[in-house]
Amino acid sequence: MHENGFAKFGENMKSMLHDQDASARSDAGIIVMSMFFAGLLIVAFTTNPVASGTQIGERAPIFSGEAYDGNSWSSFDFEDLLDTSWTWNSTEDSPWIAVEFLDTDCGYCKQSAPDVGQWAEMYSTDQWPGPDVIFIAVAVEFVAETSRAEIIEFRSQYNNNFAYVDDLDISIAKEWDVSATPSYFLVQPDGIVAWNSNQATNSLGWDPKEEASTSLNGFDDGYVQLNEAIEQLTMLNRGE
Repeated sequence: MHENGFAKFGENMKSMLHDQDASARSDAGIIVMSMFFAGLLIVAFTTNPVASGTQIGERAPIFSGEAYDGNSWSSFDFEDLLDTSWTWNSTEDSPWIAVEFLDTDCGYCKQSAPDVGQWAEMYSTDQWPGPDVIFIAVAVEFVAETSRAEIIEFRSQYNNNFAYVDDLDISIAKEWDVSATPSYFLVQPDGIVAWNSNQATNSLGWDPKEEASTSLNGFDDGYVQLNEAIEQLTMLNRGE
């Protein structure tokens, strides 16, 4: 074969081997990517969904706005309710805060409203041995269009004698990572979330002494209500 022929043959062989190597790398890349996406699908379908809402042990987002107190709308600042000097062994009874996110068109919110109203009164009376609990309702607009007039009517209908904060633009709900109603949170006096009704296992609360989650007694598998969380967590390690 002529020298130029040998050179051309060598170039053709080199090019073919290069193409085969590139094809092999491409195939390997496709396999790796396929395995990666398959892994993502497996994780998506076999793990529990991430719980919505600010998690226990985290600091509750500060918010402000306009709140209706039964007489008029006025400025409200969540931070004003907090006692940043509070600790788990404080001897002073600083109030805890129960925050409810509700929608006036939400059926479950309507069902629970009478109970929430009773709890708000119960945990601020002299008969209650624990610290006072301040209730706050944050009114959102998830289900249908609503208004301040409907918020006032809802509050009056269910005799809820606590502040209703206007969050019709759902800016506060977004801060708290709330996407469904009703959603309940129990916040320690220092602003740490002690309990979240939307947490995947809502029978867990926050132990400020141990700085870790703790199981609420008797509720390992069942759904915990706000009043049950209040009665256990506000008295946990109290004054020890």
